[in-house]
Formats: sequence, structure tokens, C-alpha cells
Amino acid sequence: MADSHDKKWFRIAELERQSGVSRRTIHFYLQEGLLHAPMKTGKTMAYYDEAHLERLKIICAAKKQGMPLFAIREKISAMKGAPDLPARNKGIGGAGARKTAKKMPKSAQGNKTREAILDLACSIFRSEGYKGAKVSDITKRLNVGKGTFYFYFSDKKELFLECVPRIFAELFSDGWDEIGRERDPMVRLQLRAKAVLPVLKEFCAILALCKEAVEDPDPKLKDLGNRVFTSIRKPIETDLIKGMKMGLFRDVDAKLTSAIIVGIAEGLQYLQSCEEGFGMASAQQSLLDFFRYGVAGDAR
Repeated sequence: MADSHDKKWFRIAELERQSGVSRRTIHFYLQEGLLHAPMKTGKTMAYYDEAHLERLKIICAAKKQGMPLFAIREKISAMKGAPDLPARNKGIGGAGARKTAKKMPKSAQGNKTREAILDLACSIFRSEGYKGAKVSDITKRLNVGKGTFYFYFSDKKELFLECVPRIFAELFSDGWDEIGRERDPMVRLQLRAKAVLPVLKEFCAILALCKEAVEDPDPKLKDLGNRVFTSIRKPIETDLIKGMKMGLFRDVDAKLTSAIIVGIAEGLQYLQSCEEGFGMASAQQSLLDFFRYGVAGDAR
């Protein structure tokens, strides 16, 4: 590893300029574990290195391919020479670093307990929603004390913030690689539908969680709800824009149409739960017809 004196260091404004990524988004990526911690020299002073800039380029390229954040995180973690987050946090100082170190389990049993809390919480959030989920339900079902829970998570909100990417990973871990390799925007839309329909109920549960979060007075939860919904809708919008540029789709409002497509998924879930005999085969065909005739129209 090169000596720190040989590195190029950037203030946040310079990192913004070189990467084209806003500081708000950079701070979000830090929070989500996509970037390692910067070198702090004071309460409001931090320096970023070339690895931050390189990672931001990778993240931006992956997002253009429609890759979700959890998959981007896995991709970065698997890279050779990727900065190790715990090692980077050592010696940086600041309350955030000390808090992270305190909450990291120090044994295999600790890891197992933390994972058990996350696994159960994901299930409860999906079935009960954010407001319906209770810390006491988690501790009772796992037969652990509340002190154990609060050793790993400061509150239910922190737990929820960590669970949402895991819920996405559980639902879509098998389909994103194929979508990422595909270059035809129409086929990408069809593959997205193919990935969502088998887990439509769970997918709509995530949308319901987004709505709950957006309606919560807590700014962090409201922001989370907006970000999660955007992460669902934005890749569809990107495919629509690309298809229009290639002359495959007629001109539409890509943002509005992407929201409509997400809404169609919710409508299909309603029909599936309320209408006897409503099958996924007909639902998939109807959705594909919407792509072909509602989006492509005369352009294809």
C-alpha cells in the first residue's frame, strides 16, 4: 500500500467536480457502505482519495446499467484491492467511527446473532410493514434480551435502513446479471417483468414500505422511502430513454411512464389477491403487450 503522502487527496468540492456526483449523493453512498470512510481532520473537515473517485465512476457506470445498490455493493466488495472498510475506519476518529467499532460483533456468535436479527426483521417488515414491526417481537422470537438488540442497532429505524437492501437482494439476486448483459431496452424491460412477477407480492410489500417511509415525519425515513422508490423506478426510466434514442420506442414522458409501470405491478398484485383464477401467465402477457404496443407503438 502506498504511503499516504504519495496519494492524491480531495476535498468534497473537488470530488464532486471530478466525479460529477453531488456531495449529498456521496454522503449517501458513504452511509450505504459503497464508499470507505474519508480521512477526517476535524468535525467538518474530511479528505477523499483516488479510490473514492474510482469507486464513484464504477457506481455511476453500474447504475446506468440498471444495477441496484445491493448488487453494486457486492460488485465493489469483490474487487481486488478494494479498500477494507473496517481497516479504513481505524484511526480516522470521530463519533461515527467509534460508534461503528462499538457495534461490530467481535465473535462468530455475535455475527450469527446479528444476522438472525436482520433475517427475522426482513421477514417482519415485509409482512407487517414498518409501523407494525416491533423490536419486542424480534427479541421474543429470537429469545434474546433488548440489550442484545440495542448492542447491534441503535433503534428500529437503523435496522430498517439496513434491511431494505437485503430484502431487494433476497428477491432479485438471480435476475440482475442477465439484465445487465442485455443491451436491447425492450428485452431489458421484459426481463425486469420476468424477474418481478414471480415475487410480485414481496415486491409490492417493498413498495408499501416505501409509502410508509415517505409518509413518516422523520426526514431519514422519508428520504429512504424516496430513494428506494427511485431505485425501483429509475432503471425503467433509463431503459425508456435509451429506447427512444435508439428509435425503438415512441416519444413518451419517461419518468411518468416508469411510474405507471410500477403502478401496473401493484394493480396486478391486487387482481391476483382478489380475483379468483387470475394467473401470472396472463399477467405477464398483458405486461409484455403494454411494452410492445403502449411504449413501442409505431416506433417498433
